[in-house]
Amino acid sequence: MSDILARYGPFFLYTYSVVLWLGVGAALGLAAALARPRGPRDWFDGALAAAAGALLAGRVVFVRLNAEYFAENPSEAWQLRLGGLNYHGALLGGLVGLWLWARLTRRPFYPYAALLAPGMALLAACGWAACSFEGCAYGLPAAPGLLAANLPDNLGVYAVRYRTQLFGALGSLAVLALSLWAWRRARPARLFWGTLAGLSLVHAAVALGRGDPSPLLFGLRLDLLVDLAISAVATAAWATAKH
Repeated sequence: MSDILARYGPFFLYTYSVVLWLGVGAALGLAAALARPRGPRDWFDGALAAAAGALLAGRVVFVRLNAEYFAENPSEAWQLRLGGLNYHGALLGGLVGLWLWARLTRRPFYPYAALLAPGMALLAACGWAACSFEGCAYGLPAAPGLLAANLPDNLGVYAVRYRTQLFGALGSLAVLALSLWAWRRARPARLFWGTLAGLSLVHAAVALGRGDPSPLLFGLRLDLLVDLAISAVATAAWATAKH
């Protein structure tokens, strides 16, 4: 399912893309606001490096996971305007991009990672909101109630499903609130690892109710296992952080 906001000749403007890019702008605006009183002044270069890594890795993983479709439609593989970024690929690619930039420019990693951490949570919330228009990350069929609603899958087929996108967005906003609360109270390393652990736990919890296809490992969704692994690593790093 593709929710089209506007059309310009042969080009379509998708609601998914608009919401996601608005999230990017909001995340950068939040980082700029936090950088004024306390953050590093040259943070934008690091943010660009993180964004480049996120776009590249997120798209590569998305195309790889949907290899059968893109084998039949190879021209769409790099058309980002059509939507399609893998969250875990974008997350890890963004962190690697920021880390490489910090290494190459001989800057400390954690002050920049901490500055971008609240924006990362805000962008995650916008990603869930974008998925609500596209139908991606849709929920499993469920009984009517507060946890479910009549929602479409990515093909536009409606059924009573778990509100996965809503829960993901609300959970990410809760992590954002905690991250902002910790901005002046926690060490940069702890702020970064704590935000990452919180977002991974939110994604893991939501994955339990997701109905979209996912590779399985030991009978469990691979994205669930990846989120649990990231949260475990981030929690251990948070507990031992000294910076």
